[in-house]
Amino acid sequence: MTSRSPGARVRVPRAEREAQMLAVAEQVFSTRGVQAATMDEIAELVGVTKPLIYDYFGSKEGLLAATIERARGQLLSALIDSWVARPLAAPRERVHGAVHAFFSFIDDHDSAFALLRTEGALIGEASASVERIRQQTAKAFAEGLRTLPAFVGLEPRRVTVMAEILIGGCERLAVWRTTHPGTTATEATELVVTTIWDGLCSVPDA
Repeated sequence: MTSRSPGARVRVPRAEREAQMLAVAEQVFSTRGVQAATMDEIAELVGVTKPLIYDYFGSKEGLLAATIERARGQLLSALIDSWVARPLAAPRERVHGAVHAFFSFIDDHDSAFALLRTEGALIGEASASVERIRQQTAKAFAEGLRTLPAFVGLEPRRVTVMAEILIGGCERLAVWRTTHPGTTATEATELVVTTIWDGLCSVPDA
């Protein structure tokens, strides 16, 4: 049995350390703002040296982009899981579930969503990451719609446009909720589904 001296530093696996850095960075960027946030503060809160963060991410912009990419992956997983969770449910219920997954994710990751709302301050790699979130979220909605009976065989471009409209409505309502508290994820979901989906579902027959 080996003993560890009282001041010895415990080596943390790279993946675990990276996750710690991203979680702290998400909080600092959203609280301080992208411009005001410093690598020194992030390093201190994580408990590592600033050079180590640069070694992982290359720059402050690289850290910000990685933070946004982390949120992108989590949101995408939530949407995909919602589509496959109830394959035999009615189309409206499946769309309702996906939209609710979107708003629930926003509520559970408000600091990550705060970063996306400050996109005017994002440049380069970070700005590109925000756009990837939009594209891949819309793609996830489109792929989900294509599994619905009424949309099978429909021209792919039309389904893509419908998904863009659907996710656009979700995004705008999500932003509106930040300045108008009190609308729950369930209420927001019903607003989107009633306003947008109930109109879109008639398009295949038009």
